[in-house]
Amino acid sequence: MSTAIIAAAKKLIILLLTDKRTWKVIGSIIVLAVCIILMPVMLLLAMSSSIANAGSGFTVSLTAEQEQQMLQLDADGQVIADTLNSMNLPSEILKAQVIYATYFQDVPKNSDFFSSYCSLFQTANGDMQLLISMLNEAYGLSISYDECMRSYAVIRNVHIDKNLFSDTTTKNHIDLAAWAWNAYESQWGYVPFTDGEIFTEEKLAELQAQHPDWVTDDCQKWLNRRTVDNENLLKSYLCYDWNSKEMNADGSTISYLSTNEWISISEQSGSMDTLPDTIGIALLDGETVGIYVGNGEVIYAKSVVDGVVKESLSERNWTSWFYVTDVYYPQTPQTAIEFQSYDPNIKNNLDLVQWAMQAQESGWGYVYGTYGNVLTEEVLQDRASIFGNEVTDYLDFIHQYWMGKRTVDCIGLIKSYGWYDNSSGEILIGANGMADVTANGMFDAATVKGTIDTMPEVPGLAVWHDGHIGVYIGNGEVIEAMGTQYGVVKTQLAGRGWTHWLQIPYIAYSE
Repeated sequence: MSTAIIAAAKKLIILLLTDKRTWKVIGSIIVLAVCIILMPVMLLLAMSSSIANAGSGFTVSLTAEQEQQMLQLDADGQVIADTLNSMNLPSEILKAQVIYATYFQDVPKNSDFFSSYCSLFQTANGDMQLLISMLNEAYGLSISYDECMRSYAVIRNVHIDKNLFSDTTTKNHIDLAAWAWNAYESQWGYVPFTDGEIFTEEKLAELQAQHPDWVTDDCQKWLNRRTVDNENLLKSYLCYDWNSKEMNADGSTISYLSTNEWISISEQSGSMDTLPDTIGIALLDGETVGIYVGNGEVIYAKSVVDGVVKESLSERNWTSWFYVTDVYYPQTPQTAIEFQSYDPNIKNNLDLVQWAMQAQESGWGYVYGTYGNVLTEEVLQDRASIFGNEVTDYLDFIHQYWMGKRTVDCIGLIKSYGWYDNSSGEILIGANGMADVTANGMFDAATVKGTIDTMPEVPGLAVWHDGHIGVYIGNGEVIEAMGTQYGVVKTQLAGRGWTHWLQIPYIAYSE
């Protein structure tokens, strides 16, 4: 192990050993995996921290200096998360936090550091080699691509990143597809009778004793990463508890059912020639279950040799599909606007909540520059000509998922309500006195607003950070047009980087 990887491992261990102070993203089980893979015993003994095995996890005693370092890492990590959320790059948060904690301890940081640092992740657009090259050039570092990938992969292979999912309060088809993508990209393994938890030596011995014909020594290749068998790739999503970060079989009514029983209670199913163009649909080939992720591709747990794989539909003889009970799927695109109005004579906060809820429940999509009308090719081309790559970069995705549906962007969700005419059923720019402004323009125009820590419990307030806006619906929940690949979704108020709240000008507020 080189000096660089040892230094990286040291910093990762310091970061990971204190679960309560690591940006609330990494659990103690990951510490175990990192220690096993990155840290030989001699390195652990050499550390100043006092590490003890405490049953289910580790305990650690930090010096005052280390405690202060952890507090600073906590604060810095939250700034990184908020900045990347504001760029609509939640998938880059974990990567950016780990690289920062590992390599940036001695890098000087001015007032623009975090915005500049996060902008490199935006520019790299997922290209890790390009990212490392830019980081080295910008900050005078000598990060090794191979070593950075090794240390990041340890965490990526076991961590389920909440930032990758659109709505962790409900089980839905978008997040089922995202779950499958996460398992594939994190290189989850295949071990019979495992359910998505991290595969340890103890678990291997236990399963070999119980199922010697099924769990062979070949399964050792998947030690210290998450593993599933074929059915449990899907079941692990249904059973995963976002609060405890554990699999909870009681969380799903179908976790104990067989594949044939799943189909028998499914609300919709059919042969492959009738496959809807909807991600998160389950596919069948005999007893093999896959998850359709769009673009003619399916992800499934294939074998002990292959683990979780992604293939085109044509690579296997998938014969049928079904909607998974306990997973929310959008109904046939709903273009009719139907919401229960409290006062049709005046635009008000309570009706805005109902409007946002029906947009989310009806599966409204996201296209930059739109404001609630049904998306046609003419409308799409008009938006593309005006807003350029904000639209053109996503044309394939838009054509596949949003055509024929109502679409908005973040501020368009609010403007669609303000511009809606109750009598004609039309959405007309500038109607009802609501100005045609951006998210920032709406915030600037607001006269009643404050920082997010002072937000009152008033449904229909808007929540804002630079460049983005959403509608608070109460009980700690927000409905927002999150981005092209998400559409209109319901999210938690916490953890989305909102910095301010505001009363939306042009509408009346009552409690």
